[in-house]
Amino acid sequence: MDAPLLERREALELVAAEAGRARAGTGRLVLLRGATGTGRTALLEAAAEQAEAAGMRVLRARCSPDDTALPFAAVRQVLGPAAEFSDTREVPDERARGAWLWRLLRSFTAGPPLLITVDDVHLADDLSRRWFVDAARRVDRLPLLLVVTERSQYDIDAPSAGLAHALSPALVRTLTLAPLGADSTTELVRSDFDTVPESWVEDCVRASAGSPLLLRALLDDLRGTLPATVPKACAALYPGAYQAAVSWWLDSAGPATAEVARALAALDDVDRAEGNRTPFDAPNGETDDAASGNRGRRAEFRPAHGGAAGQGDGSGDGRGDGRGEGQDDRLGRPAYAADPVHAARPVRPVHATDPVRPAYSARPADPARPADPARAADLAYSARPADSADPADPTGPAYPARPTHVADLARSADDGRPSEGPAGAAAGDAKENTGGRPQGWAPRPSDDDRPEEVMPPRGEVMQLREEVMPPRGKDVSLRGEHVSLPDVSPAPPEAGLAPYSTDMLFSAMGTSPIAERVSPSAEAAAGDASPSAECVSSRSDTASRSDAERQSDAARQSDTASHELAELLGPVADADPARVAGWLTAMTQLGLLRPGADGRPRYAHPLLRDAVLSGWPVTRRRAAHRTAAEVMLRRGERTEAVAGQLLRADTVGVAWASGVLLDAAAVAVHDGRTADALPYLRRALEEPLPDDHRQRLLTELGSLEYTTVRSSAGIPRLAEAVRLPGLPRDRVRAAVALSTALTGQGEVRAAVDVLRSLGPHMTFHPDLGRTVHIASVLLSDHDQEIRQEAYHWLHETAGRSPGLVGTAGQALLVRYDATAGLLSADAAMERVRALLAEPVDPLAEPFLLATVAAVAQWADELEEAERLVERGLARQRPSLLHPMHRALLNVRADIDAARGDYARLLAAPGARRPAGTGGRAAGPANSQAQALIALVETGRLAEAHRLAGGFDLRDAPNSWELNRFLYARGVLRSAAGDPAGALDDFLECGRRQSAREVVSPVVTPWRTAAAECRLALGRPRGALELAAEELRLAQVWNTPRLVGRSLRVLGLATGGRRGLELADRAVGVLRDAAVEPELISALVAQGRQLTAAGERARARDCLREAAERAERLGAVRLRGIAQEALREGGARRSATALTGSGALTGSERRIAELAAEGRTNTEIAELLHLARRTVETHLTSTYRKLGIRRRGDLPTALGRE
Repeated sequence: MDAPLLERREALELVAAEAGRARAGTGRLVLLRGATGTGRTALLEAAAEQAEAAGMRVLRARCSPDDTALPFAAVRQVLGPAAEFSDTREVPDERARGAWLWRLLRSFTAGPPLLITVDDVHLADDLSRRWFVDAARRVDRLPLLLVVTERSQYDIDAPSAGLAHALSPALVRTLTLAPLGADSTTELVRSDFDTVPESWVEDCVRASAGSPLLLRALLDDLRGTLPATVPKACAALYPGAYQAAVSWWLDSAGPATAEVARALAALDDVDRAEGNRTPFDAPNGETDDAASGNRGRRAEFRPAHGGAAGQGDGSGDGRGDGRGEGQDDRLGRPAYAADPVHAARPVRPVHATDPVRPAYSARPADPARPADPARAADLAYSARPADSADPADPTGPAYPARPTHVADLARSADDGRPSEGPAGAAAGDAKENTGGRPQGWAPRPSDDDRPEEVMPPRGEVMQLREEVMPPRGKDVSLRGEHVSLPDVSPAPPEAGLAPYSTDMLFSAMGTSPIAERVSPSAEAAAGDASPSAECVSSRSDTASRSDAERQSDAARQSDTASHELAELLGPVADADPARVAGWLTAMTQLGLLRPGADGRPRYAHPLLRDAVLSGWPVTRRRAAHRTAAEVMLRRGERTEAVAGQLLRADTVGVAWASGVLLDAAAVAVHDGRTADALPYLRRALEEPLPDDHRQRLLTELGSLEYTTVRSSAGIPRLAEAVRLPGLPRDRVRAAVALSTALTGQGEVRAAVDVLRSLGPHMTFHPDLGRTVHIASVLLSDHDQEIRQEAYHWLHETAGRSPGLVGTAGQALLVRYDATAGLLSADAAMERVRALLAEPVDPLAEPFLLATVAAVAQWADELEEAERLVERGLARQRPSLLHPMHRALLNVRADIDAARGDYARLLAAPGARRPAGTGGRAAGPANSQAQALIALVETGRLAEAHRLAGGFDLRDAPNSWELNRFLYARGVLRSAAGDPAGALDDFLECGRRQSAREVVSPVVTPWRTAAAECRLALGRPRGALELAAEELRLAQVWNTPRLVGRSLRVLGLATGGRRGLELADRAVGVLRDAAVEPELISALVAQGRQLTAAGERARARDCLREAAERAERLGAVRLRGIAQEALREGGARRSATALTGSGALTGSERRIAELAAEGRTNTEIAELLHLARRTVETHLTSTYRKLGIRRRGDLPTALGRE
């Protein structure tokens, strides 16, 4: 691409001016400096052409690394064949040879004025460099202009002194080339691709980083294919000019710099994989610039004091004031013309007479710099004594083997942000004189009192020690600040994941500002501010000061992040961290790096990062990631950040690596990011682990894969965990998890066999043996044949010795008797409450809680059932499959259905879509059956039909959930006007339930539902038989819900005066209980029978109450039935709402508003000139319409604060 020389007019004018002086007989040295790829060679050629056009004779030399060993190689190129010596005896030594070459050059000045151009003089041999310096001292009286280009870029290895280092500023004119600005780069892109979108151009600007070299190569690659978006990987580019240009750029910088650049690229890749959003992670065109209204635009480069981005004088101190193109001089961020602060700041122009100044600061590490609170807040755990450090393990006494960064855990309690502040310092103090461990640390004992091991066994992950933390619910003092710890009761260790009590402490602490610390470059930049920037109004002063404070905070954040990154890259790349810090600053100002949202420098575009990383051997990358993990662990970085490095490293083989990975998985699971935990657990399997640790890890990983990836994914892991030798309790956990997964796949027989196979191994562990048997009984509910066998064993064992089945087994027997119609609700609740008061093994407790919660829900003890459900779910591990987790969720769904909470039923995960993927069909679940009924009751029949049609019940397992779904489908068909189809579903549901010896209507009241269908089909005799039988069974259980429902349907089937009496009894029974859906149906039935009996006024009252209650409940179907019955009874059609504030009449609203203001009934009556009784009547009606019971609820119900 023959691109025009943009932004180089000043340089060409400088050369032209000096050429004019040379033609007049006064020569000089002009030194053009610039970073690699800034176009020094192109500029030199343009200057030569310009001089030739002015009549000057041009002598050229191009230096290369191959010529450094040849004496006077560059000078020979300049002087040509005349510089070759035929007789070396005439020039006995190098000094004499240099003098002879000077005399030869002077002889050339007899002709036209001379222009000597030397490209890349930094690559010239030492003798040639000294000769050019000596020549620069002598050309001031000759018609000769010497124009030289020199690479000036901050590298890790300090470069040698520049060519003009020993020259007086009066003898040399120096100009440093800046990278191209965004506008110029955009112009060059548009000149080749004028129709591409703005985002495409912006990507090119970022990927080229202001380098003409990279831009030219990138456009050459894009020209052939013209992709829709600029790729993020070099593999998508052809023929590969861009990657070659980046490789050449790295080669020019030297091996040490290339190593640092590639290490940064590797670590940057991990950061982006963890979700740290950088500017180029945003969609094309959406950058950080958008926040200031300057998206896709950078201001022209404005160098200061003659220095430009990436330039240094090679002195090694690395300090200077050069600024990169489009970068704010203090913050290293893009500078925008629209920014009032930047616009007000005067910029000193570049003058050719300015002396060369160092451009970058290579700040050494400051040992006095305060520690980062986020890093100091790391609580680390190790079961290894302080004196047992492994020489091969970097986690010695001061190197925590079990790092768990509390900020990781605090994110879930603090809007996802790591906690900072005094808590971090307090945690750091806690580590002093404790071998790198928190005070109060002790190895966590196992359930079986096994001896101390290298890694504390924690089941799924290494749990945080509660002993470190103060008591919950207490005020504690940390660094002089008092915080109150939330009183949150953690789950016991046997019940699930670690309680993570530490996150409560650090989330309560809040954040503290970072210690005031301004970088030298920021101080220097601040000192250059001009008073003219303050010549604004007082209001502008206030805004400017606010902006300045924000910029100062951002500068400190960027400075801290850069130093932390340098301290990390130094050991990874085996480089001096101080030099690395200077290199990061230089590359940021050049535009190759850009600060991310956290202030950490990152490559300006993923394509640039990929090109830097390409060609680095995979072994070196993995070694870099391991070193980074070790450094980050020592520094107390976030656990997931350390684990992210280990994911890309080879097997470490030391205990701390598996500990970090397990802790990172724990944090992810705790935050609800189970998919993020999977890579950590899989990588932990590659580390050497004892069999018992590996067994627990396989159990956790298999459970997460089953629930997160696909239903069949985790079964091989779980099967392997069951086969491994381990502690009996862990084997039981693995077997229960595997059986749960197999049951979900429809393999109930295989699931029960897995549990039974553990029986011989539990001889000396009776509690665990009981748990295994109870689990097999509960899982047998999913298969009718196996269920009969399991409950037969349970009854026989309990008959011989009730203690052998345990409390959970006895609760199962209570549940069985309840479904068989052998117990009343009061008797059942008395028995299960007594069982709850007895001690129970932690592994058996979930079975007990789920069983008792189901019985309580059937007994209409909904609040007690809900408490038991929440208690049971709180003890469930998100990363451990357990059959009671689904059972508890089923009870929760049944509670919502009993309350008529249709919105919550429909919001349950997976409730409104068919389930079962992979393996055998799992069939419909209870949550989907309840969701189907909820869709019907809320009037969404079309959606209900789609849900019901998503299952093929012919292949579904013969479980109780299938029976529940048949009942729900019958409800749908009945509501859709298909009583015959609904009757078939209800009868089939009843047949299956009876085969399982479930005769009580407590599970599914299929008899009354079938009776209503028979009535609709004109079969009253059959309906009467079914209703009477259900009433008999309902009276055995004796709860208002079942008795009231049976009375209602029996009254419909009976008819006449007797039927009306039964309807009245049903309403009376249901009105005193919190069973709103059944009460609404009973009121509708009563209203219709009253209408048939000629009592229309009373019927309308019943039906209006039913419609109002249905509206408050959101039961669209029941409300429609009630309104239809009202119209049939002669009531006038009403378009107004029946409930809510909109249903109030004018008088009701006036009285309600006065009452909400605090007036008494007497005061309202006097104010409105009404009788006190009239006020009371209106308020009673108002309460009913608003669904409230107290006067104090009026303001809220009326929409007032």
